[in-house]
Amino acid sequence: MVLKYWGVGPTAADLTWVQPPVDGEVDFSARNVFDYTYNGCGNWPFNTAYAGRYGLEAFVTRLRSFTELEELVRVGIPVIISVSFKKGELDGAGYGTNGHLIVVVGFTTEGNVVVNDPASHLIPDDGQVRTVYRRDQLENAWVPHSGGTVYVVHPRSIRLPKTLVPSEPNW
Repeated sequence: MVLKYWGVGPTAADLTWVQPPVDGEVDFSARNVFDYTYNGCGNWPFNTAYAGRYGLEAFVTRLRSFTELEELVRVGIPVIISVSFKKGELDGAGYGTNGHLIVVVGFTTEGNVVVNDPASHLIPDDGQVRTVYRRDQLENAWVPHSGGTVYVVHPRSIRLPKTLVPSEPNW
């Protein structure tokens, strides 16, 4: 999702083997980040290396709160967060998960979190993944459960905000 946001990723020729070609980019990505030792696609360094394949800077870090994350979104960098929550703990999600990735793309004027969540409402239409979650509920599904773990993926031309480097840096 984030690679597509930055206008990079596999070509149509790369995806010809995917049949039916419903979400070819997902299948292609999974094939290219699969960790045979872990036996899955959840290897964070493999995923950041995959983004690097397309010329993007990518790293894994931990943020302390949405206050820090807002600085990245402010300069135009969507942030991928790792969440875990039970069904009913995140209003409007319609599902629960032991581990899931969501892309934070903005904040409402009230401070709630605008996300692209491919599992939101369990709808199969990619055009409907954008949703808004309550800040307190999503932060609780993110920070305590993953330690605030995020992927930061961006072109080299977009510099990280200087205000994000506190006296105790995250990276």
